[in-house]
Amino acid sequence: MRNSATAFNNAIAIAQDTGLAPRQFVYVKNVKPFGGGAAESFGFWSGDEDAIFTVIDGDTGLPVDRTYYGAVNMVVDNIPRVSDMTIQSIQIEVSQIATATELLVRGYDVRLAKVEIHEMALDPASRLPISDPEVIFLGQIDGAPIETPSAGENGAITFSINSDAMSMLARVNPRKSSFQSQKRRSGDRWGKYAGAVKNWQIKWGPQ
Repeated sequence: MRNSATAFNNAIAIAQDTGLAPRQFVYVKNVKPFGGGAAESFGFWSGDEDAIFTVIDGDTGLPVDRTYYGAVNMVVDNIPRVSDMTIQSIQIEVSQIATATELLVRGYDVRLAKVEIHEMALDPASRLPISDPEVIFLGQIDGAPIETPSAGENGAITFSINSDAMSMLARVNPRKSSFQSQKRRSGDRWGKYAGAVKNWQIKWGPQ
């Protein structure tokens, strides 16, 4: 369940009369440059100017100040709201000629990079944030093809993002594959007698 700020919920309640201006924020975390060097993080948002926003870090749950680059023609898919445990995928499209996005995909290895998506709304009258940006999706990049446009058309970079929470549940943990592995984990004896128990014949019903 998503717990939104009170100010945001109040704005939603009267949005039919006053309107809302939604804004999305995408943050690509700790990508390493091709050729070696220190890792960097890149932020983009659907506004028109570069700006610094305070958001909640998806890993620590603490507020952090981040720089987000604007004017990148960013379009974020609708975030799926599901109750099952399937891995959800979305796409994020940005301009391929914007300086920040071009630097990211051509200068850094974005494969499997962690991504956080936040969302907030602006008051249509004041153009000020109604509340701080809230986390709406955590994932990792599964692909970032650069689409070369035809003459007179606009090119784009499309990031394919898989839900991080569900993909983590689908991974195999080799440390839990045997009793010998378990013994190295604080003396855990789970599975010690699995070989014998699998041959037991369990009778059901009255004996």
